[in-house]
Amino acid sequence: MKDKWKNKFSRIAGKLQFLRLDDDMDQEELEIEETELLSGDLLRENPPKSDLRERLAKNRRGVFLRRTFAVVLVIAIAGGFAIYNSVHRFTDYIIVSSIKNEVSAGTQYRAVGKNLYRFNTDGISCVSRNNEVKWSITYNMQAPIADVCGNTMAVAEQQGNQIYIVNESGLVGSFQTLLPILKIRVSKQGVVAVILQEEDITWVNLYRPDGTSIASDKTTVSGSGYPLDIDISPNGQMLAVSYLKTDNGIITSDIVFYHFGQAGQSQSDHIVGDESFAETVMPEVYFISNSRAVAVSDHGYVVFRGSSEPKKAASVEFEDEIQSCFHDEGRIGFLFRSASEGFQYRMELYNYSGKRTVSKEINAEFDEIKIQNRQILMYSDEGCSIFTESGHERFSSAYEKEIADIYYFSEFRRYLIITRDSFDKIRIS
Repeated sequence: MKDKWKNKFSRIAGKLQFLRLDDDMDQEELEIEETELLSGDLLRENPPKSDLRERLAKNRRGVFLRRTFAVVLVIAIAGGFAIYNSVHRFTDYIIVSSIKNEVSAGTQYRAVGKNLYRFNTDGISCVSRNNEVKWSITYNMQAPIADVCGNTMAVAEQQGNQIYIVNESGLVGSFQTLLPILKIRVSKQGVVAVILQEEDITWVNLYRPDGTSIASDKTTVSGSGYPLDIDISPNGQMLAVSYLKTDNGIITSDIVFYHFGQAGQSQSDHIVGDESFAETVMPEVYFISNSRAVAVSDHGYVVFRGSSEPKKAASVEFEDEIQSCFHDEGRIGFLFRSASEGFQYRMELYNYSGKRTVSKEINAEFDEIKIQNRQILMYSDEGCSIFTESGHERFSSAYEKEIADIYYFSEFRRYLIITRDSFDKIRIS
């Protein structure tokens, strides 16, 4: 927050640079006039000292008033523009630039820093926002799935055996598994966590980028339960798994944490945390840092804290059915069916301390929803809606082409819309 306000004041100071020149000119004129008055150049006869002081004070007051008026005017204009830009709902757009994009159907994208990873059944490439290819790797996968952590991405063939790990410089490593892949997660260092299927047995395995096995955990429905989801901490040391099982006819979810660093060496099977939730399904678990993880249930979410022994730190439960969930490193959002006439959804945002920060009734048609750079992007094939983190609808419009993805890179009123055949940079208006 401190850096945010520091940057704002720096920008305002930059916009007021021209006032420094006026100040210097006013000061220079004032000094010249004072010199002339004191030397008697402006007055042929030496005036009384009291008159001289009065004229000097009057000049100084004039300079002060001019400076004050200029500053107030600039602040008023900047403030008015900022308020307009933050509360106005834009409904139109201009395509600033459009760059050709020839890709096969089903191509997917992930934003990484200033670039994008593009992958499909034929391969993966790193491209700029102008669709300039930085590197490209070919493969043949029937159903590629991917995960990103920092600048590292892992692509795997679902129900297949291939895994590729890349970063912005290119290929980090690749290998094949012996069993079919169900899910994959990756750390910043390229350590990969994989769920593998073997008939009635599932395996949760950990690999280095070259395919060297780090750990392997055999699970059955009657034992540990079925692994619904996994995630690995950014530093690659901790693994979180959401298991679903039945206990005396009651559905139960277990969130289990494994630590493969020093903290887990003395623990049985490297398990450093385990918590059960009766009559609950937890289809998603993810890390937001090396010491914080989140498990999303069918009616709420739970936050765990601890870098060596995670414990439940906060939890939120809802009475309404969750329609959609989205999140980033600082907040988690939910959509519920609205009970208010004239609205489709109620959007609620929470922080990871369990506090609700936004509750807003909205209308939007979407297939995908995500948070990027503090804006909520909702889109379908035919159009998109954009909301701020405060719940204000910033933009909503149909689009002239079929949307494959949309990104916001913190450029003023500008967004990147990717279609089947183009990279379109638009400016909302």
